[in-house]
Amino acid sequence: MISKSLCGNGSIYKPLEKSENNQPHYDNSKGSLYQFCEDKQLNSYEFDIIKRVMRCRKKGNFIEDLEKTKYLIDLYIKEQSNEKRD
Repeated sequence: MISKSLCGNGSIYKPLEKSENNQPHYDNSKGSLYQFCEDKQLNSYEFDIIKRVMRCRKKGNFIEDLEKTKYLIDLYIKEQSNEKRD
């Protein structure tokens, strides 16, 4: 779990500096997507769906990334349906 005390400035989402290795779709200058999802207590499916939607316009593979997100949403729905039957 990521501690909110790491922010130090009273802000929940500490902006991270860009490193030379970061891709443009990994921009954390306004706070970490990981921290946001942690704070919202999202599960791995919810996190991955949000991550893909947030980055799809910046990566250059917009339709392909949305198709992957659509597949992931369908898988999430299927697995949730299976859990309700058990």
